[in-house]
Amino acid sequence: MALFIVAGVNGFAQAPHLFEYEYPVVATENPIIRALMDSVSVDSIEATITHLCSYQNRRCDSRHIYDVQNWLSARYASFAGIDTVMLHDFKMHKEGFPEETADNVLAIQWGVTKPEEYVICGAHYDSWNGDTADPDTVRAPGADDNATGVAGIWETARLLSRYKFDRTIIYANWNAEEIGLFGSEAYAKECAENRIAIVGYFNMDMNGYLQEGSDIHMHVVYVDQDSLLAQMFFDVCHTYFPNMPVRQNWMPHGDSDFSSFNRSGYPALHPFEDVYASSPYIHTRQDVLGLSVNNLEQSRQFAQINLGAVAHLAGLNSTAVEEFEVTNVAVYPNPAHETVCITAKDGIQRIVIQNLIGQPIDNKTLNGESRCVINTTAYLSGIYLVSVVTSKGVATRRLVVK
Repeated sequence: MALFIVAGVNGFAQAPHLFEYEYPVVATENPIIRALMDSVSVDSIEATITHLCSYQNRRCDSRHIYDVQNWLSARYASFAGIDTVMLHDFKMHKEGFPEETADNVLAIQWGVTKPEEYVICGAHYDSWNGDTADPDTVRAPGADDNATGVAGIWETARLLSRYKFDRTIIYANWNAEEIGLFGSEAYAKECAENRIAIVGYFNMDMNGYLQEGSDIHMHVVYVDQDSLLAQMFFDVCHTYFPNMPVRQNWMPHGDSDFSSFNRSGYPALHPFEDVYASSPYIHTRQDVLGLSVNNLEQSRQFAQINLGAVAHLAGLNSTAVEEFEVTNVAVYPNPAHETVCITAKDGIQRIVIQNLIGQPIDNKTLNGESRCVINTTAYLSGIYLVSVVTSKGVATRRLVVK
């Protein structure tokens, strides 16, 4: 969270919306999105947090921040489904800080039918600890603030980049949030000046700390003007995680990057671990895994919900689903007549079959078996999409039934 902003979000005025949109009603699970949610990995989240904490610090005024920028850029560029990775330059105008710093990192996945409309999810990658005047030597691991958010955006990109969506998705990592939201503010202002159509912005900033004795829950920070986007977000929460307590709340102190979009006229919201019982270790050398990030399952569920909200708002395009390679997944015979056999060396957790307009036809839950035979005699002749959830990810295959 930004260090030097002390008023709650309700103290800021939001600009009128530049555009108005209708938001989808999410009353039932989409089987492919459910399968993608199930593939969000605690191990992957932990690995991302561990790596980000391995830098001496991620202060925006240190030399280390450029190494983090380059690492993030290379990671996003490794995804075949990411069309563009760009560095967005901006200036800092704050006494005692250099004007130049590392850039915002933007990974863009172009939409199929509405590429001019954007769904953005973002998290700041800088950290803070003001213990010493030397920005290069101070230790600022920033595990909860905000390696957890970066890890959640990374998981969303890792999984959604394997599919096509109607709207363009931008996975963003902002810099210089901790000293005043400089990175996200510069980007949001440029978007507003150029009349870029941002349908919604979802922020991830701190989701790994859970107070002892508490159950996993979520606070969602937003202004009333963004209640339509919030209603869609709550729909996703209640549909996919009906037992998780989720409610609106205000931040008693600090702020985060969602406010940059609010103030530029875009609907935005900020899921948060607990506004009244957040990690007491942020902005210190104790913001580390195990202490400040003490519940990776909570981080996983936040990432799952972020993925679901982005996917529903961007619009999963079932007719343009791209197959991606999870090794050793086979669907045969293909075309199928009476039965189809599905195999996966890594073990099958779930199989979802739907038609080309997204209607679920079949749904099988397994316990890591390597083989499953499905009777297709009740299927109408045509083309179906088979999503196979394995321990290594989700594979999508086309199935022809005759």
